[in-house]
Formats: sequence, C-alpha cells, structure tokens
Amino acid sequence: MNKLVLTALSVALLSGCASNNNTPKPFENALYDGRPVETLSSDAAPMTETEAIKRGDYALKNNNTDLALYEYLRSLDFPDTQYRDKTLYTVGRIHQSRGNRDLAEQAYLLALEANPNNIQVLEQLGSNYTKQGDTKQGESYFLRAINADQLRLASRNKLDTSNVSVEQLDKLSSDDKSPALAYMGLGILYDVKANHDVAKGFYRHALQIEPKSSKALMNMGYSYYMSGEYAPAKRYTQAALEQDSNNQRAQNNLALIYLAEGDAQRALNVFMRFMDAPEALNNVGYFLMLQGKPEDAIPFLQQAIDKKPSYYKVANENLERALLEVRANSSDSTRVKVQ
Repeated sequence: MNKLVLTALSVALLSGCASNNNTPKPFENALYDGRPVETLSSDAAPMTETEAIKRGDYALKNNNTDLALYEYLRSLDFPDTQYRDKTLYTVGRIHQSRGNRDLAEQAYLLALEANPNNIQVLEQLGSNYTKQGDTKQGESYFLRAINADQLRLASRNKLDTSNVSVEQLDKLSSDDKSPALAYMGLGILYDVKANHDVAKGFYRHALQIEPKSSKALMNMGYSYYMSGEYAPAKRYTQAALEQDSNNQRAQNNLALIYLAEGDAQRALNVFMRFMDAPEALNNVGYFLMLQGKPEDAIPFLQQAIDKKPSYYKVANENLERALLEVRANSSDSTRVKVQ
C-alpha cells in the first residue's frame, strides 16, 4: 500500500515538473523597446535560433520593426547560438534607425563580446563615436575593423594602431567586402591631423573597395587640396562630380581649388550652379579673404551687395572685414618701410 502511495506521489511530482517546464517564461530583454509582445504574434514559439532569425528577417522586410526585434531577441535565448554577433548587429541597426542611440550601442558592444572581430560592428561603432565627437574612440574602432578585415583576408599585415604609416597602408589587403567606411573615416581623421599622406593612403583603399564612391573621390580631392596639390585635387573632385553631379560639397571644393589657382571667375561659375548670384559672389569674396586676399575679395562682395542691398547683410559684414584687413595690411607695410 505504501509502495502504491509513493509511486502515485512520484508520478504526481513528475507531472507537476513537466507542466512547469512547459509553461513559457515571460519574454524579458533589456534590448526590447516595442509595443507589448502579447500584441505582436499568435504564432507558436520558434523551435530553433535559425527559425527565430528567419521570422525576424521576414518582419523586418515588412517594416514591422517591433516584431523583428522580438524575434531576433528570442533567437538569442537558444543555447549555443551560432549567429549571436550578427543578430545583435541587426538589433543595433534597428535601434539606430529609430534614434535609440544608447540601446544601439548596448547591442553593438554585446555583439563584440560574442565576436570581437565582427568587422561590421567595429566599423559602425567607429562611425558612431566619430559622429558624436569622440574621435579617439572612433579612430580606435575603425583601426580594429581594418585589422579584423586583414584576419578575414588571411593577411599577415596589420596597422600599428599607435603609429600608422604610409608603408603599413601600402601592405594591406582589401577586396569588395572590406570596410570602406572605416578607411574613409580614418582618412578624414588624418586629414584633420594634417597628416595628408596617410589620409591619402586610407582613401586609396576606400577607392579600391568602391571605385565609384563620390564621397571617397571627393575626400581624396580635398586631401590633395589641403596639401597644395591642385592638379590631382581638381581631377579627383571632378571625378566625384561625374558620379554625383548634385554633390554640393564637391562643387564647393572645386570652387575652392579654382580660387587657390587664382581663377576667381571659374570659382564663381561653379558656385552659381547651385546658388543665386548674390550668395555666389559673397562666397567667392569670403573664401578669398580666408586665403589672405582681402583686396581681391572686395569687388565680389560689393557686387553681392549691389545685387541684393536690402537683404544681403552677410556680404556687408564680410566687406567691412575685408576693408579692415586691407587697411591693417597697408599699415603693416608702411611700418616696415619706415623702419
């Protein structure tokens, strides 16, 4: 009798455990910020990581980002996940598209815990930190992305993150899957440091990866402009405009190159392609002042005022500044003669 009671009790306990295991645990994930999950889907829970990811992909394709987040995050609950870093990268991109910067960063950093050499994640963090003004961290992640890419390509070469040189850059490998944004981002950062030779080395790789990138062509042109090499600066800038004729930054850069060469009329013609005459005239005058030529700037600023006297306050201010600079230069030269 006692044996029967014990057996019945054991069966009851086992069935109780089974029913507890079958009770789905409530969905909880700090990376989810959508509407209540109860409203998302009535489908049975996914059986595998891959199934959950496919559901997320389908939801994302249909612009249902709440459901996509839910499914992607559910895929992370399976043991021995194979695609954890890639899934977290996608989660980060969804948050970033929604303007949720903190959640995006959390997802990217978790992705790096799963795979420290995820090139896309490293490149994205480099871009994000740079845009936020944290150029030191941005540079670090960009460099890590490029070194991770060298591992992917089975290259023995990598960048010395403390001292990048043109020689190191020339030895790197790249293909059409390499992180063009990381190369271009580093080129811009090195141009800001006035290390234009290294900057050009980064842009060369960016252009090997994306030969028709108007941004890479424009930045290469600007780097040559900054180092005073106007012929190649013009060539790359014009190539950028061939790819994207509406690229106003490239048009602006081409005008600056013409001004640096002393061809103010051509610069004015370029500016007038995308702005009205008073603004174009003011721009020529303003940039001539920046180049230390206030006396050349004055006629252009006066024309800008003549064309729109009641409105063009900026041109008046620039003209006043140009006249002051001319007077100051005249006083300095008189002082030198007297001495």
